[in-house]
Amino acid sequence: MQHEKKNEERAYTEKQEKRITEFYKYNLPSFKTITFTNYNKLPTESVIIHGYINGNKRLTFSSTISLARGETNFEAQGGYTDELYKLLRKDVKSVSEIEKLKNEQKENESESK
Repeated sequence: MQHEKKNEERAYTEKQEKRITEFYKYNLPSFKTITFTNYNKLPTESVIIHGYINGNKRLTFSSTISLARGETNFEAQGGYTDELYKLLRKDVKSVSEIEKLKNEQKENESESK
């Protein structure tokens, strides 16, 4: 039972890490790598995943999923250092918006063939 719960938590964390990676790949033109450093589940039913970008610990972030508010996946919530903020696109998009754009591009490409 305990082992099963750990596996579920790990699968959930991996899914969120993929979503966070997608967020920064799209919204950070200078994106090269991402490093995840810490995962916290708070008593307030929030999940926070910490890390940094491009091997630079001055480009740190904390991505938040508030389960108590009904959020099940990372979209764009959280915080980051001023240095990371300055590097982000001006028109930051959420993960759902990024996925929608990708789907529209795929549809347009298949229609033009």
